[in-house]
Amino acid sequence: MSKAVLTLGAAILSGVSLSAAALAQPAGSLLIWPVGPVIQGDEPAAALWLENPGKAPITLQVRVYAWDQRGGENVYAAQQDILGTPPILSIAPGERQLVRLTRLVPPPSQPEKPYRVVVDQIPTADAAQGAAAGAAVTFRMRYSLPLFSYAKAEGGRKQAPPPPPHLGWRTVSEGGGRFLEIRNTGSGHARLSDVALSGSGKRLNEGLFGYVLPGATMRWPLPDGVDAQGELSATLNGKGSARIERLPE
Repeated sequence: MSKAVLTLGAAILSGVSLSAAALAQPAGSLLIWPVGPVIQGDEPAAALWLENPGKAPITLQVRVYAWDQRGGENVYAAQQDILGTPPILSIAPGERQLVRLTRLVPPPSQPEKPYRVVVDQIPTADAAQGAAAGAAVTFRMRYSLPLFSYAKAEGGRKQAPPPPPHLGWRTVSEGGGRFLEIRNTGSGHARLSDVALSGSGKRLNEGLFGYVLPGATMRWPLPDGVDAQGELSATLNGKGSARIERLPE
Protein backbone atom coordinates (compact mmCIF):
# COMPACT_ATOMS: atom_id res chain seq x y z
CA MET A 1 0.00 0.00 0.00
CA SER A 2 1.48 3.33 -1.03
CA LYS A 3 1.87 6.11 1.49
CA ALA A 4 0.97 9.77 1.05
CA VAL A 5 3.48 12.28 2.38
CA LEU A 6 1.56 15.22 3.82
CA THR A 7 4.00 17.97 4.73
CA LEU A 8 3.06 19.95 7.79
CA GLY A 9 4.38 23.12 6.17
CA ALA A 10 1.55 23.15 3.60
CA ALA A 11 -2.11 22.53 4.31
CA ILE A 12 -3.68 19.58 2.49
CA LEU A 13 -7.34 20.55 2.55
CA SER A 14 -8.90 18.57 -0.34
CA GLY A 15 -12.04 20.66 -0.29
CA VAL A 16 -12.67 20.87 3.44
CA SER A 17 -14.60 24.05 4.23
CA LEU A 18 -13.66 23.99 7.91
CA SER A 19 -11.11 26.48 9.25
CA ALA A 20 -7.43 25.59 8.82
CA ALA A 21 -4.03 27.24 8.52
CA ALA A 22 -0.46 26.20 7.94
CA LEU A 23 2.39 26.21 10.41
CA ALA A 24 4.55 29.29 10.13
CA GLN A 25 7.62 27.09 10.49
CA PRO A 26 7.42 23.54 9.06
CA ALA A 27 7.74 20.94 11.77
CA GLY A 28 8.11 17.80 9.66
CA SER A 29 5.83 15.50 7.72
CA LEU A 30 2.92 13.18 8.32
CA LEU A 31 2.58 9.93 6.39
CA ILE A 32 -0.99 8.71 5.91
CA TRP A 33 -2.11 5.52 4.19
CA PRO A 34 -4.31 4.47 2.54
CA VAL A 35 -5.28 7.86 1.14
CA GLY A 36 -8.74 6.53 0.20
CA PRO A 37 -9.94 4.15 2.93
CA VAL A 38 -13.15 2.16 2.34
CA ILE A 39 -15.38 0.00 4.52
CA GLN A 40 -16.71 -2.90 2.49
CA GLY A 41 -20.20 -4.24 3.12
CA ASP A 42 -18.91 -7.40 4.81
CA GLU A 43 -16.34 -5.61 6.96
CA PRO A 44 -16.89 -3.79 10.27
CA ALA A 45 -14.04 -1.29 9.93
CA ALA A 46 -11.20 0.12 7.85
CA ALA A 47 -7.62 0.71 8.93
CA LEU A 48 -5.88 4.08 8.65
CA TRP A 49 -2.18 4.39 9.44
CA LEU A 50 -0.50 7.61 10.57
CA GLU A 51 3.29 7.84 10.76
CA ASN A 52 5.58 10.56 12.07
CA PRO A 53 8.86 10.66 10.09
CA GLY A 54 9.92 13.94 11.74
CA LYS A 55 12.21 14.66 14.64
CA ALA A 56 9.62 15.91 17.12
CA PRO A 57 6.52 14.23 18.58
CA ILE A 58 3.15 15.23 17.19
CA THR A 59 -0.36 15.09 18.67
CA LEU A 60 -3.33 14.51 16.38
CA GLN A 61 -7.10 14.49 16.61
CA VAL A 62 -9.16 12.25 14.31
CA ARG A 63 -12.81 12.95 13.47
CA VAL A 64 -15.21 11.60 10.87
CA TYR A 65 -17.84 13.82 9.22
CA ALA A 66 -20.81 13.04 7.00
CA TRP A 67 -20.09 14.36 3.50
CA ASP A 68 -22.63 15.81 1.09
CA GLN A 69 -22.57 18.18 -1.88
CA ARG A 70 -25.31 20.79 -2.26
CA GLY A 71 -25.46 23.89 -4.41
CA GLY A 72 -22.06 23.10 -5.91
CA GLU A 73 -20.39 23.09 -2.48
CA ASN A 74 -19.03 20.44 -0.14
CA VAL A 75 -21.08 20.17 3.04
CA TYR A 76 -19.86 18.47 6.22
CA ALA A 77 -21.88 17.52 9.28
CA ALA A 78 -21.50 15.64 12.55
CA GLN A 79 -22.50 11.98 12.36
CA GLN A 80 -22.69 8.86 14.53
CA ASP A 81 -22.30 6.14 11.86
CA ILE A 82 -18.53 5.77 11.96
CA LEU A 83 -16.10 6.26 14.83
CA GLY A 84 -12.37 6.84 14.51
CA THR A 85 -10.34 5.38 17.42
CA PRO A 86 -8.28 6.51 19.11
CA PRO A 87 -9.72 10.03 18.62
CA ILE A 88 -6.62 11.67 20.14
CA LEU A 89 -3.14 10.25 19.65
CA SER A 90 0.49 11.25 20.09
CA ILE A 91 3.11 9.80 17.78
CA ALA A 92 6.80 9.82 18.65
CA PRO A 93 9.42 10.50 15.95
CA GLY A 94 9.80 7.52 13.63
CA GLU A 95 6.72 5.77 15.04
CA ARG A 96 3.35 4.92 13.49
CA GLN A 97 -0.18 4.56 14.88
CA LEU A 98 -3.18 2.57 13.68
CA VAL A 99 -6.55 4.33 13.65
CA ARG A 100 -9.62 2.12 13.27
CA LEU A 101 -12.56 3.57 11.36
CA THR A 102 -15.38 1.47 12.79
CA ARG A 103 -18.90 1.37 11.37
CA LEU A 104 -21.43 1.49 14.23
CA VAL A 105 -24.50 0.92 12.02
CA PRO A 106 -25.44 -1.70 9.41
CA PRO A 107 -24.05 -1.28 5.88
CA PRO A 108 -25.87 1.46 3.95
CA SER A 109 -28.91 0.67 1.83
CA GLN A 110 -27.53 2.73 -1.06
CA PRO A 111 -24.48 1.39 -2.98
CA GLU A 112 -22.09 3.76 -1.18
CA LYS A 113 -22.19 6.42 1.53
CA PRO A 114 -19.52 9.17 1.66
CA TYR A 115 -17.68 10.55 4.68
CA ARG A 116 -14.62 12.69 5.34
CA VAL A 117 -11.89 11.75 7.79
CA VAL A 118 -10.36 14.92 9.20
CA VAL A 119 -7.00 14.73 10.98
CA ASP A 120 -6.01 17.83 12.94
CA GLN A 121 -2.56 18.49 14.32
CA ILE A 122 -2.81 19.84 17.86
CA PRO A 123 -0.02 22.30 18.80
CA THR A 124 2.20 21.06 21.60
CA ALA A 125 2.72 23.01 24.82
CA ASP A 126 6.29 23.86 23.76
CA ALA A 127 5.06 25.25 20.44
CA ALA A 128 2.37 27.31 22.15
CA GLN A 129 4.90 28.74 24.62
CA GLY A 130 7.23 29.62 21.75
CA ALA A 131 4.42 31.41 19.92
CA ALA A 132 3.48 33.33 23.07
CA ALA A 133 7.09 34.44 23.40
CA GLY A 134 7.10 35.69 19.81
CA ALA A 135 9.38 32.93 18.50
CA ALA A 136 6.82 31.77 15.91
CA VAL A 137 3.14 31.88 15.11
CA THR A 138 1.74 28.36 15.41
CA PHE A 139 -1.49 27.25 13.79
CA ARG A 140 -3.29 23.93 13.72
CA MET A 141 -2.89 21.84 10.56
CA ARG A 142 -5.78 19.97 8.98
CA TYR A 143 -5.76 16.98 6.61
CA SER A 144 -8.86 15.59 4.92
CA LEU A 145 -9.37 12.16 3.38
CA PRO A 146 -12.42 10.68 1.63
CA LEU A 147 -13.99 7.59 3.21
CA PHE A 148 -16.65 5.47 1.55
CA SER A 149 -18.89 2.93 3.26
CA TYR A 150 -20.29 0.30 0.86
CA ALA A 151 -23.47 -1.75 0.84
CA LYS A 152 -23.43 -5.46 1.55
CA ALA A 153 -22.77 -7.59 -1.54
CA GLU A 154 -25.50 -9.85 -2.88
CA GLY A 155 -25.36 -13.40 -4.17
CA GLY A 156 -22.80 -14.61 -1.64
CA ARG A 157 -20.04 -12.38 -2.97
CA LYS A 158 -17.49 -11.06 -0.47
CA GLN A 159 -17.81 -7.52 -1.77
CA ALA A 160 -19.80 -5.71 -4.42
CA PRO A 161 -18.07 -4.07 -7.39
CA PRO A 162 -17.63 -0.31 -6.98
CA PRO A 163 -20.82 1.48 -8.11
CA PRO A 164 -20.17 3.48 -11.29
CA PRO A 165 -20.61 7.22 -11.77
CA HIS A 166 -22.46 8.66 -14.77
CA LEU A 167 -21.25 12.13 -15.64
CA GLY A 168 -22.35 14.99 -17.83
CA TRP A 169 -20.89 18.47 -18.19
CA ARG A 170 -21.69 21.96 -19.41
CA THR A 171 -20.36 25.49 -19.04
CA VAL A 172 -22.22 28.05 -16.94
CA SER A 173 -21.81 31.84 -16.81
CA GLU A 174 -22.68 33.51 -13.53
CA GLY A 175 -21.61 36.66 -11.71
CA GLY A 176 -19.24 37.65 -14.48
CA GLY A 177 -17.37 34.33 -14.40
CA ARG A 178 -17.44 31.09 -16.36
CA PHE A 179 -17.68 27.71 -14.68
CA LEU A 180 -17.30 24.08 -15.61
CA GLU A 181 -20.31 22.24 -14.17
CA ILE A 182 -20.24 18.44 -13.83
CA ARG A 183 -23.31 16.41 -12.83
CA ASN A 184 -23.24 12.83 -11.53
CA THR A 185 -26.45 10.82 -12.03
CA GLY A 186 -24.75 7.49 -11.28
CA SER A 187 -24.74 5.46 -8.06
CA GLY A 188 -21.02 5.89 -7.29
CA HIS A 189 -18.68 8.82 -6.75
CA ALA A 190 -16.38 10.25 -9.39
CA ARG A 191 -12.81 11.17 -8.48
CA LEU A 192 -11.68 13.47 -11.28
CA SER A 193 -8.06 14.08 -12.22
CA ASP A 194 -6.16 15.30 -15.29
CA VAL A 195 -9.24 17.08 -16.67
CA ALA A 196 -8.84 18.41 -20.22
CA LEU A 197 -10.95 20.24 -22.81
CA SER A 198 -10.07 19.30 -26.39
CA GLY A 199 -11.02 22.78 -27.62
CA SER A 200 -8.38 24.40 -25.39
CA GLY A 201 -5.74 21.85 -26.31
CA LYS A 202 -4.54 21.59 -22.72
CA ARG A 203 -5.41 20.11 -19.35
CA LEU A 204 -7.33 22.20 -16.87
CA ASN A 205 -5.23 20.73 -14.07
CA GLU A 206 -2.47 18.32 -13.18
CA GLY A 207 -3.41 15.63 -10.67
CA LEU A 208 -6.58 15.70 -8.54
CA PHE A 209 -9.33 18.00 -9.81
CA GLY A 210 -12.12 17.14 -7.39
CA TYR A 211 -14.99 14.80 -6.49
CA VAL A 212 -18.60 14.61 -7.63
CA LEU A 213 -20.78 12.49 -5.36
CA PRO A 214 -23.80 10.50 -6.61
CA GLY A 215 -26.76 12.78 -7.36
CA ALA A 216 -24.62 15.91 -6.98
CA THR A 217 -23.57 18.75 -9.28
CA MET A 218 -20.27 20.56 -8.75
CA ARG A 219 -18.71 23.67 -10.34
CA TRP A 220 -15.16 24.82 -10.94
CA PRO A 221 -14.05 28.22 -12.33
CA LEU A 222 -12.76 28.15 -15.89
CA PRO A 223 -9.50 30.06 -16.41
CA ASP A 224 -9.58 33.04 -18.74
CA GLY A 225 -8.89 32.17 -22.34
CA VAL A 226 -9.95 28.51 -22.08
CA ASP A 227 -12.00 27.42 -25.10
CA ALA A 228 -14.96 25.46 -23.72
CA GLN A 229 -15.74 23.87 -27.08
CA GLY A 230 -14.90 20.29 -27.95
CA GLU A 231 -14.88 17.28 -25.65
CA LEU A 232 -14.17 17.01 -21.94
CA SER A 233 -12.06 14.10 -20.75
CA ALA A 234 -10.78 13.10 -17.33
CA THR A 235 -9.25 10.22 -15.43
CA LEU A 236 -12.10 8.70 -13.40
CA ASN A 237 -11.31 7.05 -10.08
CA GLY A 238 -7.73 6.42 -11.20
CA LYS A 239 -8.78 4.01 -13.97
CA GLY A 240 -7.74 5.76 -17.15
CA SER A 241 -9.04 8.61 -19.27
CA ALA A 242 -12.72 8.74 -20.22
CA ARG A 243 -14.83 11.13 -22.28
CA ILE A 244 -17.60 12.90 -20.38
CA GLU A 245 -20.94 13.50 -22.09
CA ARG A 246 -21.86 17.10 -22.84
CA LEU A 247 -25.19 18.36 -21.47
CA PRO A 248 -27.45 20.97 -23.11
CA GLU A 249 -26.44 24.51 -22.16
